[in-house]
Amino acid sequence: MILFAVFGLIPTFRFGSYLALFILHKATGKPVEATAGARAFIVIGAIFCILCGAAFSLVLGALIGSFVLL
Repeated sequence: MILFAVFGLIPTFRFGSYLALFILHKATGKPVEATAGARAFIVIGAIFCILCGAAFSLVLGALIGSFVLL
């Protein structure tokens, strides 16, 4: 579980928040100010990426487990 947190959740949180900030910057065309809306968008982006990373890890773990048990 510790390895999943270190190698799965922490990088997805970091890249998810960066991706949300990047998308917001490209959508507005100017530097993003620290408003409540921008912070909410970044938090939602980070949560979305954490959920996607967790789903990917579950599917990949199930595939690897099914091949190992064969």
